[in-house]
Amino acid sequence: MRRRAQMASRFWHGFGCQLRNPTGRAGRWIGSLMSLINRQPNLLAIEALQVSQSSSVLELGIGSGWAVERLARLAAHGRIWGIDQSADMLTAASRRIGAAAQRERISLARARFGSLPFPSASFDRVLAVNVAYFFDSDGRDLREARRVLRPGGRMVIYISDRATLANWPFAREDTHRSYDADELVKAIKHGGFAAEEIEMVAVGLPLGVSGLLATMVKQA
Repeated sequence: MRRRAQMASRFWHGFGCQLRNPTGRAGRWIGSLMSLINRQPNLLAIEALQVSQSSSVLELGIGSGWAVERLARLAAHGRIWGIDQSADMLTAASRRIGAAAQRERISLARARFGSLPFPSASFDRVLAVNVAYFFDSDGRDLREARRVLRPGGRMVIYISDRATLANWPFAREDTHRSYDADELVKAIKHGGFAAEEIEMVAVGLPLGVSGLLATMVKQA
């Protein structure tokens, strides 16, 4: 029984690590699975993002590229950038994007959240769905996101809240940073956003998932 528990613990730890940085065959499978699981959160977050036809948009953590593809349709005369630290996810997203006409308006890059390869004030919109679990606790990742956002620009973060994550054996403290609403607001402030720039909404998703949707509008 103890050996079985240890094996289960190792499996779920590995699963949680793959969610942070999908790698290899298992990572590609997990990336495809997360495209399905993240579809409703992505739809909610993209609606809150208020993308216009000419928006320049950055997505943090693109996975297999579902949201990038949808953003490109909404910003028909804009530009979409996506970053991920996983080479396998970037390959999957490139395959999804496919057509040369789309590639002209979509750029993908391998990068970490804490060191974005873009000048300050580059984007009208920044999207971050189910990636804040992996943000640095010192606020650097959020400061970078705010840095590349233009004044008047909008950033949207979606995560499942701590109560939901507690039911998932892969979302352990050593792989996922969990939040309640107050803690997410505190983390966003630590990343340089002022209280008046932040709006927090609790949302309910299918299968009893409780989510947090944070919208930040950069004032200066």
